[in-house]
Amino acid sequence: MSAGHDEADYDLNLINGAADAGDGGIPEGRALVAFAEAVLGTDDDVLRTQRTGLQAALGDAALVDAAGVVANFNAIDRVADACGIPLDPSTEDMTGEMRSSLGLDDFAMGRDLL
Repeated sequence: MSAGHDEADYDLNLINGAADAGDGGIPEGRALVAFAEAVLGTDDDVLRTQRTGLQAALGDAALVDAAGVVANFNAIDRVADACGIPLDPSTEDMTGEMRSSLGLDDFAMGRDLL
């Protein structure tokens, strides 16, 4: 939705590692994805490497912002999954094509578990 507000052309396939997605239309997009994956991973050396690289590429403030976004999305996603919260109908309609292209519909949805 935010891409529509600023008329940007983002390639969200970046999050699935698609080589042809480049940086996904996001400055340092690959570095941001690598950092997010490292935060959620288990290898402290990889995290240090990704954190240092992102900091060098985008600066201190962007690193702090990226860490905050990763933490919030991780928490929000876990709460929604644990509660079995289904998508509201308008969000489900708006995100159908994106969810399908990214393979997100392959995951069990809360409404399927009830």
